[in-house]
Amino acid sequence: MGTLLSQWHADPFILAAVICLVYLYFRLSPHAPVRQRGYFWSAIALTGITTCSPLHFLGMHVYFSAHMISHVVLLLIAGPLLVISIAPNPSAPMLKRISGFLQKRSWLTWMAAVALMWCWHIPSVFDASFAGMSGFTVMPLLHAGSMLLAGILFCWPLAGPFPETHIHPLSGIIYLATACISCSLLGLLITFAPINTFHHYGMSGSSMNGMFSNPWGLTPAADQQAAGLIMWVPCCFVYLSGCLYLLGRWFAAKDPNTGLEPSISLNLSINEHE
Repeated sequence: MGTLLSQWHADPFILAAVICLVYLYFRLSPHAPVRQRGYFWSAIALTGITTCSPLHFLGMHVYFSAHMISHVVLLLIAGPLLVISIAPNPSAPMLKRISGFLQKRSWLTWMAAVALMWCWHIPSVFDASFAGMSGFTVMPLLHAGSMLLAGILFCWPLAGPFPETHIHPLSGIIYLATACISCSLLGLLITFAPINTFHHYGMSGSSMNGMFSNPWGLTPAADQQAAGLIMWVPCCFVYLSGCLYLLGRWFAAKDPNTGLEPSISLNLSINEHE
C-alpha cells in the first residue's frame, strides 16, 4: 500500500489545464464571495485527486470501479461546483449570453452530458481509449476534461450564475429524472454485462508484474459489477436529490394565498380588476 500511495504524479497537460481554468475563473469572477471561491477550489482539489492521485493510477491500470469513481466525481460533483462558484459579473456580458443560450437549449446540454457518458463506456471505445498509453499522454486530459465539461454544461441551465436564466423547476425535475433513468440503464448494462466485456483491465493487470495487480482484492466480476453499481446508485442519488431540491424551490416560490406561482397569481389579479 505504501508503494501505491507513491503513485501521485503531476501530468503536465493536467497542470496546464488547471492553470488555464484558474486564470479563466478569476477573469470571469474577480469579486466572487468567499463561499463561491471555496466551491471553486473544492472543484480544483477534486479534479486533482481524480487525475493525479493513486485513484487515477488504479483507474487507468487496475480497476474499472476506480475509473468509474473518477468519472462520477468529475461529472456530478466537480463540474457542478465549478458552475455554482461563478458569481454574476456585469462586466462580462458574454456570461449572460451563454446562460441565455443554454437555457433555451437545455436539451442540448442534456444530450451532451448523457451522450458523452454513454460514448466513453461503449466497450470498443473504452478499450481503444487506453491503447498505447505510456508516459505522458493527452488521453487522461481528454478523459477528465470531457467529463468535467459535460458536468459544467449539464448543470449550467439549473444553477448558472444568473438565476433569471435558470430553467423552470418543473422542467429541471424532468431534466434530472430523465438523466437518472439514462444513467440507471447504463449502470445496469455494465453491471450485468458478460465478464471481461471491457478488455483493458485484464490486459493491463497482466502487464503490471504483480506490483499492483489487485490491491483491493476484487475479482474481475466484482470489479465490473462495482463499476456498474457506482454508475447506477450514487448517480441516481445525486439526480433525485436535485429533483427534491427543485421541487422544494418551486413550492417555496408559490403564492401562499392562491397556491399559484407569483407570476400567475399576479396575472389573475390584474385580469380580475379589469
